[in-house]
Amino acid sequence: MNDVKVPNNIISQLVQRPSESVGIDLCGTQAVLSVAIPYYEKALQLEYGNNILPDIATASQRSGIACKTLHFGLIIHFAAPTQLHLHDTDSNLLGNLKQLIGQFEVVVLKNAFVDESVKDLGHRNRFPHLKFHRDRNETQPTPYSLYTRDPRCAEQVMPRISSTLFIPNIVAYLQCMKERDYHQIKQKGVLSHYDIFYQTNMDEVLGKTVLEHRWDEPQGIGEVSMLDNRTTLHASYLRDKVNHGYRIGVRYLK
Repeated sequence: MNDVKVPNNIISQLVQRPSESVGIDLCGTQAVLSVAIPYYEKALQLEYGNNILPDIATASQRSGIACKTLHFGLIIHFAAPTQLHLHDTDSNLLGNLKQLIGQFEVVVLKNAFVDESVKDLGHRNRFPHLKFHRDRNETQPTPYSLYTRDPRCAEQVMPRISSTLFIPNIVAYLQCMKERDYHQIKQKGVLSHYDIFYQTNMDEVLGKTVLEHRWDEPQGIGEVSMLDNRTTLHASYLRDKVNHGYRIGVRYLK
C-alpha cells in the first residue's frame, strides 16, 4: 500500500495534451489517468462569455474569484481493486494529492478505497439536491473534502443512484449572472451555497462546465473524490428525480 504520487512529467503531459489518457504504474497497480473536462476556460467562454461578460478574465476581476483552471478534473482509474494511503490519522493528505487538486481542482479515483487505518473516520452525508455549496471556509484548518464509496460497506457495495457534481467558484458567479440572480452575488468572494441550475437541463452542461461523479462503477467497486473547498463547490444530482441514493462517506482533511 502506497501514497498516491503521480510523477511531475505525467502531470505535465496531461496538462499539455489533456485530450489524451496516460497509462502508468501507480501504487503497484496499472492505472489510466485522464482529464475530465479539457480546455475548461474555453468551455466557460462558450457557455457564458458572449451572453454575460466580454470574457472570463473580466468576470474573474468583477467577482473577485480567479479563474485558473486550464483543465477541470483528474480521473485516475485503477485496473485492479487498490487500497490507497490517502491520508493519515491526523487528517493530513499524503503523497502529492494537494498538488493534483491544485492543478485539476477535483480528483476522482475509481476502483480504489481508503486503507483500514482510516476506514471509519469521518461521517456519511447526502447533500441538498442541486444546491451548490462548500463544506469548509477559509478559517477552518481542514479545507479539503474527501468523499468515499467503500466496497467493504454493505450499504455502498452497489452503484449509487444519485451523483455528486462539481464546479469551480467562478461558475457559481457566472451562473448567477446568467440567471440574473444578483442577490446571490452582491458580495465579492464565495458564499456558503448557491441555489442555481434549477431551470437548466443538466444534460446540456454535464461534462462541459459541470463535472459529474456518478458513483456508478459496478457492484463492489470502490470510488473516491476530493476537492479544495476554497476553490470548488459541489452538490448532489438526483438522476431519477426521486431516489436520493445512499449517503456517501465524507471526511475533512488538511
